[in-house]
Amino acid sequence: SNDVDPKIAKRFIDHTFMLKLLDLFDSEDPRERDYLKTILHRIYGKFMPLRSFIRKAIQNLFFKIIYESDTHNGIAELLEILGSIINGFALPVKEEHQVMLEKSLIPLHKVR
Repeated sequence: SNDVDPKIAKRFIDHTFMLKLLDLFDSEDPRERDYLKTILHRIYGKFMPLRSFIRKAIQNLFFKIIYESDTHNGIAELLEILGSIINGFALPVKEEHQVMLEKSLIPLHKVR
């Protein structure tokens, strides 16, 4: 919210915090996942240095879903966030972003 000072929050929002936040997306409560989606989207927008880490962490979570477990409760919300992120990509799309699309998003559509 506007009550949070980004300079103060920056001390607490780090890689460990982001990984724990992403773990919470596996919640069975859709309201919790929706609120987490809002929080993650706002963090992504306000904390530029964390953007690359957030994209890679989401990609690693997708890898885990693809290759280790077949289910995850928050995959729809994570895909919504990633959709917003992808819409913000500059053209031409960077190689890093193309690799993410090829290696993690396309395999999510595998036939079971």
